[in-house]
Amino acid sequence: MAEYSRILVVRGGAIGDFVLTMPVFSALKETYPEASIGCLSPSGYGELVTSVELANAWENLDDRVWASFFVSNGDLDDEMAKWVSQFDLIVSFLYDPEEAWVNNIRRICSARFIQGCARPSDSGNEPATITLLSVLEEIGIRDADPLPRITIDTNGSDCYDLAVHPGSGSESKNWPIENWIELLSIWLDRNSGSLLVLGGEAEEKKMTQLKEIIDSCRVNFALNRSLVSVASSLSNSRFFLGHDSGITHLAAALGVPALVLWGPSNRCVWSPQHKHVRLMALNEGGIVVSPSTVLDQIG
Repeated sequence: MAEYSRILVVRGGAIGDFVLTMPVFSALKETYPEASIGCLSPSGYGELVTSVELANAWENLDDRVWASFFVSNGDLDDEMAKWVSQFDLIVSFLYDPEEAWVNNIRRICSARFIQGCARPSDSGNEPATITLLSVLEEIGIRDADPLPRITIDTNGSDCYDLAVHPGSGSESKNWPIENWIELLSIWLDRNSGSLLVLGGEAEEKKMTQLKEIIDSCRVNFALNRSLVSVASSLSNSRFFLGHDSGITHLAAALGVPALVLWGPSNRCVWSPQHKHVRLMALNEGGIVVSPSTVLDQIG
């Protein structure tokens, strides 16, 4: 097996895509414990992977300086070209059908370049994490743990009895907001514990609706927090309820017991495979699961 001292993992996509790729970081760190691992990814993801000590440094793929790297024979930013050229192994999961990215990398860098799958197929039965990990077989890494596992510092974070994320990247995956309002209202009436409601830009309207109905000193509405902050709060939560979303995958990776209201996605491919995560169909035969049914499962 070849030795590598400086490794770069490149990953675009949404939060869930990144979390599902974290076993790649873990496998590389375990195989090359002395190597320095870099991360090139959208804003916030690199901060997460460095905070949990799976990478040593990161750059923001959303920065404009990277735009020329996706243009054939682009005029590359000198500083970023210098940064990339330090690596001797690059594992990329970017969608690059015209090969502009890889060809530009080869212009400036002699690293071994491995192209991974940008998006696993929805039609198969293999979990996405296993498909993503398979790229490492090219360098002799096999049978790595396919489950994302994260341990994060929770010092200073409040503890919550229930954490929820009432959104996802697609409305087809979401439970109606009226159901969320009913469930959370009943839960607060029945329980004396604290509640964390998480949301990003896509959930701003939902969060406003929830705040108008649920006015309680026991609720923390956490909107547009950094991934590191969200991870820290989730790690201090006793239970999580959410949809097919990146935040759900993050909660699963943190080891939080969870119930997932699962929509139309292929659960064999995209659902968290952890034993502490249970799935409940969002609807059966066109009938949306009721708040009372969900409450029975979370206590």
